[in-house]
Amino acid sequence: MMEHPSLDLVTDKCGMVMLNRSVLSLSVRMAEALRVCADASLNLVVTCRMGRLTLPLRLVMGGPDRLWAVKGSDNVYYDGFSGSILIWDGAELVPQEDRHGDFVSDAPPEARQLLVSVSVRHPASERLRVGTATESVCRSLTGAEPGGWGTCEPAGIPWRTGQVTELCRARAPQRTLLTFVAGPGARRAVGTLEVVRTAGGVEERVSIGTALTWDEPLPDLAGLAERVASRFALVSMTAQAAPGRADLTTEARFQGLPAPIGLASGDGRWAAVGDGRDPADWERFREVMAGLGGA
Repeated sequence: MMEHPSLDLVTDKCGMVMLNRSVLSLSVRMAEALRVCADASLNLVVTCRMGRLTLPLRLVMGGPDRLWAVKGSDNVYYDGFSGSILIWDGAELVPQEDRHGDFVSDAPPEARQLLVSVSVRHPASERLRVGTATESVCRSLTGAEPGGWGTCEPAGIPWRTGQVTELCRARAPQRTLLTFVAGPGARRAVGTLEVVRTAGGVEERVSIGTALTWDEPLPDLAGLAERVASRFALVSMTAQAAPGRADLTTEARFQGLPAPIGLASGDGRWAAVGDGRDPADWERFREVMAGLGGA
């Protein structure tokens, strides 16, 4: 059976990382575990006891082949995203119908977490500088360009599009996943940048999160979509919000469902579908997606 230093346990179905920390991040070890499991076609299971996930780790753990297993107060594991109780069958943790009691909480969420995802397509050329779209999005939402970046967390390398481009070019045609944070003095924000070579060029896929107070208005997302589309070949832009912590981490308890705000593609015309407060607006979101050919 395969062994790797980033994994604590390997079966024929999954690779497991067992952590005992209050905050789990997209660390060097976690990034390597993700790569190893993907290369071996294994599900990745991350276990902890009542820890929280940083936003970059939450984003990469959202796939169907990844599981956040939290050890409850009764030593029973449950899915940190859904609350489903997990039972070990000898090769993997299997979700059950029942929800764990620790997933239920009456504590009110601190803020609304706004998540904006933007994808643009660059022509592949020697003059391409990756990260310019990320700068535009980050500046619009926080007031400043990214302050730091890295291949994992913490994103401590000073932001330079030239260095980001050099790394992505050296790794091509393999995809590159990076983390970044907003610059000093800006609104707190953290995100991921994925650079992928496609048949149509080079796609720069940005996901950035920031926290809003409950009575704080949404930023000008329609203006952001228009600005991005005027400078780049916009593939898509979406925005949603969810109740959560002001520090942008995710707890293993239910705090409320995410709700859509809007989307845009191509020419940058923004289609508002809600205010990020009502999950029922996902139906309207799907209708607009179908009209744009995205369903």
